[in-house]
Amino acid sequence: MIGCGDEHAACLGGGVLRPGLVGDIVGTAEPICAFSPELLFDPGCLVETHCHADPASWLIENPGFVSGGNYRWYRDNFAGEPVLSALRQGANAYALLDAEAERVPAGAEGLVFLPCLMGAMTPTWNDAARGVFAGFTLAHSRAHFTRAILEGSAYAVRDITDRMRIIGLDPREIHVMGGGARSRLWNQIKADVTGIPVVVPYTTETTALGAALLALVGLGVDASLAEASNRVVQVRERIEPRTETREIYENLYALYRQTYAAMEPVFTEAARRAQQSHVSGSPPESKRSG
Repeated sequence: MIGCGDEHAACLGGGVLRPGLVGDIVGTAEPICAFSPELLFDPGCLVETHCHADPASWLIENPGFVSGGNYRWYRDNFAGEPVLSALRQGANAYALLDAEAERVPAGAEGLVFLPCLMGAMTPTWNDAARGVFAGFTLAHSRAHFTRAILEGSAYAVRDITDRMRIIGLDPREIHVMGGGARSRLWNQIKADVTGIPVVVPYTTETTALGAALLALVGLGVDASLAEASNRVVQVRERIEPRTETREIYENLYALYRQTYAAMEPVFTEAARRAQQSHVSGSPPESKRSG
């Protein structure tokens, strides 16, 4: 037992050790990882095949679209003075933003966010993609934009869990980990968007816990990773999808996909023009060499 990578340890510490379990590691980026007892490959390459921390198993994962990083960027630039004042006083600014967003109806009244501020890892891998807010009007408030950011990440999670189903997996629970797992609203949105129950462990910073489980097995305290996990990993909350909201998000998820597809040629053209501008703005060769 010699250890593993960070995402592998996080899934181990989150109890992702059985078929049907998906790990959702909500940090600056958001890797989505599923346990698989058998070797699987995605011909569309949205998800990759990695070794699991358990050497007898596999981890099928999308390595992570920017997620919490989007929320932090939004907080730092657009949260407003009351939220920033709370942040300076040590309060949880995200909890204040969540509370505002919770008062907005599911779907943010037609406002759609594409979480591509650093390119896209889903629904396709596209380094030319950029963040998009679509469908807003004078009737939309900051709370709508906050909710749209949370929903955009949830739509991206569904991209990946749907793809996992296509290649032969059966996602039945999403175990959330990392800083974003502390948001009850975000967890509920993910359950409603994907139709999959969301499980929150007592210990949400699971990477260090997973490394400790490896050490327990390495020292012989536990006979297997499954035994160590069953003894140590505990569930704090299980959040079920709400039927009425699930139906609302079914249509809105389709709108999110349509928005992304409509923007793909725009992303490509913008990247081409940016490259042309960069080339045309370069100094002549004689001046550069001098």
